Amino acid sequence: MRNLRPVLFAIVCLAITGRGVSRADPAQGEPEGDPERRDWVDNPYAPHVTVGSTVRLGTAVGFLYGEPVDALAIGMTTAIGHRWGRLAIEAEAAAFSLEARAESDRTLGNAERLGPIARFDVIRIGSDHVGPNSMLAVYVEGGAAVTWNHWYHPRATEAPRLVPDDTRRVEAQTGFGIEIDHRLQEPIGFPHRIGWFLGWRIALSPVSGPDTACRAVDTSCRTVSPQMPSSSLNVVERSMVFQSSLSVTW
Repeated sequence: MRNLRPVLFAIVCLAITGRGVSRADPAQGEPEGDPERRDWVDNPYAPHVTVGSTVRLGTAVGFLYGEPVDALAIGMTTAIGHRWGRLAIEAEAAAFSLEARAESDRTLGNAERLGPIARFDVIRIGSDHVGPNSMLAVYVEGGAAVTWNHWYHPRATEAPRLVPDDTRRVEAQTGFGIEIDHRLQEPIGFPHRIGWFLGWRIALSPVSGPDTACRAVDTSCRTVSPQMPSSSLNVVERSMVFQSSLSVTW
């Protein structure tokens, strides 16, 4: 009996290790549609899929034209929207401080802008040329907005100056620029893409009538006729700003 023990032990081991059910199954990938792996990519040079909700935050600086005074606009923009491949539609809000172009330390007023904007990537350069998980795009954009311009009266210690009427205008907007968009290869939660935008935005609106301005002296003002250069462009109020912003997609 003692001599049979090694033989029985060997038979039991062969029975366990020789069964097909004990063999390791092939490695299984994550099930399709798993929200934890939905935005993962195995190849950093794979085509870019730009779908999802977006939030954008940035700065803007530019000029107002067609106003009785020369003004430099400096402010911030924010937007929220959605991307469908090359197309993105956002609701955008912007707030500006209106500064004197000749004197950067003098604030003339403030402005707000609110409206929808649509952006389309005309040209895309993928990761093969830009780098792993990165993409460069040239875009165009267009939309509409309502703009409110508010002008301050000078304080008692400031020199007299023209103070335009506050205005509310509906503007058509158009622009272009470049976008550097980076994909997180193995994103964890929020977000799965980060983008950087640089571009120009032009806003145009028809002139509703002759602007009036007051030459403020202390607390009083009198209406004067602002002198505008003769040009065919005087039929529209216009502004041009340079924008830089960061965007995330999730």
